[in-house]
Amino acid sequence: MQTPGALDRLRAEPELLTRAVDEMIRYVSPVKHFFRTATEDYVLRGQQIRAGDSLMMCYPSGNRDEDVFEDPFDFRIDRSPNRHLAFGFGAHLCLGMHLARMEIRAFFRELLPRLDHVELAGAPPWVEANFVSGLKRLPIRYSFAKAAA
Repeated sequence: MQTPGALDRLRAEPELLTRAVDEMIRYVSPVKHFFRTATEDYVLRGQQIRAGDSLMMCYPSGNRDEDVFEDPFDFRIDRSPNRHLAFGFGAHLCLGMHLARMEIRAFFRELLPRLDHVELAGAPPWVEANFVSGLKRLPIRYSFAKAAA
């Protein structure tokens, strides 16, 4: 709704749905952070990390990394590759990520052909949280396409 033309393009090119779902997840990053303890000394971008240091991984920041994503602050339904971290990484990869992607694809596969118009009807309030957050409400105005007679 905040990216002009994205919905129309997705309707016109439904083969982009898989990429669009990953972009939605990257762009929103519901998980905000995790804490870890460094197991060995390491230098990251000139910053010394010592074994035993506490580290905070900020997922929204990682999903906007300019070294990884071209135009990281733009929402692009055709983004490829899209190596987002929204589901974690390595041993900490979300076990439900495949189900989450499948549910989002199924939802949009059913919604897109029926939806004629949608727009924000106010500022969407977010759950204030420091771990996992999301929308409290999504105030919208919408109309469905007329059914074929």
